[in-house]
Order: sequence, then structure tokens, then C-alpha cells
Amino acid sequence: MRKTLWMAALLGLLAACGGNNGGGGNNGSSAPNTVAGLVTDIGTGARLSGVKVTVVGSSQTTTTDSRGEFILQNLPPGLVKVDLEKAGYAPGHGLAESTSSAQAIVVALKKEGTEQGYNPTQARTLFQRTEAGPYAVIFQPNSLNTADTNLRVVVTPLDPTKEDSALPGDLIAGGASPTPLAAVTFAEFSILDSQNRRINLKPGSSAIVELPIPPELRSRYKIGDKIHCYAYNPQTGRWEDFVEGTVERSSVDGTTPVLRASIRHFSWYGGAPAVQDQECVLVEVRNRFGPLADAVVTARPGLRAVTNRLGQAEITVEKGVPVNFTATKTYTDTFVDNHGNLIPKPGAKVIDIGRVYEDDLIGLDGKNYSRTPGPCPGSSVQLVRPAATNPLPIRVAPAPEGFFRANALLQPGGVAFMQLEKGIPNADGDLDNAEPAAGAKITISDNAGKTATLSELAPGTYFANNFDVEPGKRYTLNIDADGNGSIDGSGSAFALGNVAWSNLSNGGSYSAASLTATWSDSASAQPGYNALYQVSFQRNGGSGVSDMAFYLGSERTFQPRAQTDPPTPLAPGTYTVTLNAFCGAFSGGNLNISDNITGVGMQGQIYSIQPVNPITITLTL
Repeated sequence: MRKTLWMAALLGLLAACGGNNGGGGNNGSSAPNTVAGLVTDIGTGARLSGVKVTVVGSSQTTTTDSRGEFILQNLPPGLVKVDLEKAGYAPGHGLAESTSSAQAIVVALKKEGTEQGYNPTQARTLFQRTEAGPYAVIFQPNSLNTADTNLRVVVTPLDPTKEDSALPGDLIAGGASPTPLAAVTFAEFSILDSQNRRINLKPGSSAIVELPIPPELRSRYKIGDKIHCYAYNPQTGRWEDFVEGTVERSSVDGTTPVLRASIRHFSWYGGAPAVQDQECVLVEVRNRFGPLADAVVTARPGLRAVTNRLGQAEITVEKGVPVNFTATKTYTDTFVDNHGNLIPKPGAKVIDIGRVYEDDLIGLDGKNYSRTPGPCPGSSVQLVRPAATNPLPIRVAPAPEGFFRANALLQPGGVAFMQLEKGIPNADGDLDNAEPAAGAKITISDNAGKTATLSELAPGTYFANNFDVEPGKRYTLNIDADGNGSIDGSGSAFALGNVAWSNLSNGGSYSAASLTATWSDSASAQPGYNALYQVSFQRNGGSGVSDMAFYLGSERTFQPRAQTDPPTPLAPGTYTVTLNAFCGAFSGGNLNISDNITGVGMQGQIYSIQPVNPITITLTL
């Protein structure tokens, strides 16, 4: 089972000292015009070695070491853009500032989708199925800038509600006054010829792409809505080439709501409307010694900022939308003893990192953190305005000793149950020599003021006593895995309602040509609720593509069609029909859903699941 591990970075890159004081206890001097980095797999959390790192516009390159780490030195001042390449992964891109003190860059790469053959003289629709629905590209004949007829097409999906850290660059548009973009749906499109060269569209030509709207955002973006679309330009480090797309039904399955748009250049591409209603959030970055100056803070959606001498910064975000905040800081350890660091050597270069999801934090302590109307007025390195109070705290720290894997189940009408393991991740992201993680401090919240602390039944096994899980409500777990008072990871999911067939019954007979299967979910009317449903039709004794149909999505209706090209009604016969419902992340039953518990040295899943008893029906002509 593949697992997501959002790994906190603590780099032990031995380097000479120099530069300005970073502030904050043991944060000593650091080398100027230096960028230290860490590259991980967004799907497993494994550190990636052998990644080629290239400074855009320069001949300077390096490669990540066995710990997934790299260092770039003697850089020109200003914004540094880097390209990252590794076989089997979609191209990665990162940004960092080259300044008088060393900066940190933490980049996650996404494993590329399945290669598919394509002859560019033909019209063709190619797609990659995911739990959100099919990501598709629709080619017109002779639209690609090549004479090679043996091409390979790779579509790599990215759901920004769970994988935003793998998006390249800063998610902003505009020049002198950049505007944050609200991430909706993205994918990377690679067209490769027989010589493994990247191919693009002919000048003036275009293709159509369809990107599913993530289930969590479908209540916000409806059929017929217009969404701004952008392509990422690695040369400028910006999202550009604006076009407008429309939310429509997928041409692949006829059901999934997708963003359909024209594309003029293959690379990272996606829907991200400009944030019109903006607010300014005050954040404060602290480590164990106090406020941390010169820490880089990023937000999605939002802009990059650097903390002032008080450890504070202001970031423009979308009004009313909870935001993911990440803070990083590179410094040189000047203490002669450990003080909790994994690298206890004086002179070791270190990256501290912290991540906070605003909605989780509010649910945990009940505070509403300072947001003021409109974009932030000026540079965050100046003193914060006197009127700004109650900053949102971001605590940065070295990674815990070891890494943690969490698995949490929400049982509607029952309890929340979690298992926590500790170990060292291998190259696949699994924990080697895993053992129960005892002594963790774990809270659960329904984000409406109801909270509880999970009790430890046995080492590494926790449950919420006297805390009823209600169908249709969203619950957040906050995990202090090592019990040191800081949250190492968090995740949230909805508790399922009761799911049942609406128009199918065991032993029933239906027309294959006109059948549309429907089902109900008792929690569907709850605000913001989303669930995924897995439906399969399998002809008893059959094994061909005309004997099966499959659906995975958030709609509660499905017209079963054979997986032929084009789709056709299923062959007559007796079928076994299954229906499974789940919320959150879940792996099993031929599903591979991205993990949704992430944090500092933390990976895992929180989910609610309900299998419906299989039924047998007959399909007729």
C-alpha cells in the first residue's frame, strides 16, 4: 500500500558559516546566496535521491544525495528558479530567494501517470482515471509539432485539496501587484517522441483538456461555471497563458464534473481563478526559543512573505477560506550540544519547517486569528501594523526522531479509533521495523467547538471515549506524535451517512440500454459534505470489456456502460453489482487514495467507509 509522508526537513549539510544573524536562539549565521533543499515523493513521502536540480537560465546543476538533499551556492541575488527531473516523475519546479542569508526550499514531486501510445495523425481522447474522476486530453489530427507517429502521452493528475505542495512555483498571477489564485484542479501533460524528446503543439494549434473538480470543491463550482486557467512557465516562475474554461460533464464517463478548457502548450496546467475577495492574515513563526526572524512563509492560496524581527509576517489570502501555511528557515547550528536536533554538530546547516492548516488550529483552540479586509499593504519585513493582533502561530521545529504512520477510522454513530506507528521510512515510504507509538497526544474536533482527547487503550492504539461521531459532520484529528506540545500532523474527513440503493434490488431485471443506477446517502444534505462512491457491474462468468462497468466519483447516479471505445451498453446477462462508499483517504478494494493525514514527520489516513451488500441483477436487451 502506497502511503503519503509529508516529511519535515532537517538537513545536515555541513557548510562554512557567514552572513547575518537569523534570530531565535540557536539560529546562528548562515552562508549568503545559498539555497539548501529537500526533495520528496508527494505520494509516499520518501526522500528522492538522484533528482537532477537545474537553476533556470544558468548552467549550474546538482543532484540530490541519498537523503534527497541538495545545496546550491554562490547564486546571483534575487529569485532563483529551479527545475527538477527524475525518471518516473512529472517535471518539478521550485522557487527560492537568494539573499544575504541561506534560504530553504522543500519540493515534492508527483509520480507520473501511465504512458499511453498515440499516433498524432489521428483524433484521440486519452485519459487517466483517479478517485476524483478521469483526467483527459483530446487531440485533433496533425496538431502536434512532430512527424513522429510513435508518441507516448503521460497525464499526471494533481488534486490541490490534498497535494498542493507538489504544485510548481507560487500560485499567483500578475506582475508588480501579484494576485493569489484559488487552486481548483491541475495536471501535467507530457508528450514524448521515439527519442524521448518533449513534443508540443504546432503554433496556432490547441488541444482540449478535461480536469475533474475535486469532490471537496464541487459544492463551490457548478456545471456551467467559468474558471480561469493557467499554464506554468518555468522560465518566469509564474502561471501564465490565461484562458477561460467551463465546468461540464466528463466526455469520458458522462458523469464527473470537469473543467474543460483549451490548451496551447503542454506542461503543468490547471484551473485557478484569481482571488477577488482578499484578506490579510497575520502569522507569527516561532521555534522552541521564541519568535523566528527571516523565516519564509508561504500560503495556499496566498503569497510568500518573510518574517520580521518579531517573527511576524502578513500574507494576502482568500476571504473566508481556511489556508495551509508553511514556514521554513535555514540556519547554522551554533550550539555545542544536541538540544533536540537530529544533527548535533556545531556548524551543521539546518532547515526547520512547520505547517499549520488554519481550520484545524481554530478547531483545536477555538480562536479566530486576525484577518483584515483587503490585500496586505506592504512588505512584511517591516514592523506589523499596530492594529494587527492575535497572530496565527506557526511553530517550526526539527523532525521528530523517526517518522509516524497514522490510521484513523470514523465510525458513524460510534467512536473515532486510531492506530499510530513509529519507524524509519524506506524508499517506498513504508515504515521499516515499525513499532507502536505510545504517549502521543491526540485531539479530535468537529470544527464547531466540540473537542475531545483520545485515550490510549494500548501502546499506539487510541480512541475517543464519550465522543459520538455524527453522520455528515467533518472531523479533524490533531496529532502530537512525540508528546512535546507541538502538532506533528493533522487530517480531516466527513463521517458517512447511511448509503443504500434507490432503484436497484436483489434479483431485479433491467434494460441494459436504459438503466441508470441511483443510490442515496442520508448525510448528503449536510453543508460541505462530500463522499466518494465506488460502483461495479460484473457479468457472472464474463471477462471481456463488454461484461463490466465501473464508476468512482461523488455523484449518486451512474449509467453503466461497457469499457469499450466508444462506451456501449453492457451485454445481456446476470450481473453482480457492488457499491462501496467512503470519505477521506482509504486504500483497499483496488483503490489507491492519497493519504490525508500529513505534517511534520507524519503520514496517514483518516476515513469513514461503508460497504453495501452486493446484489445480483439481470440485464436484458
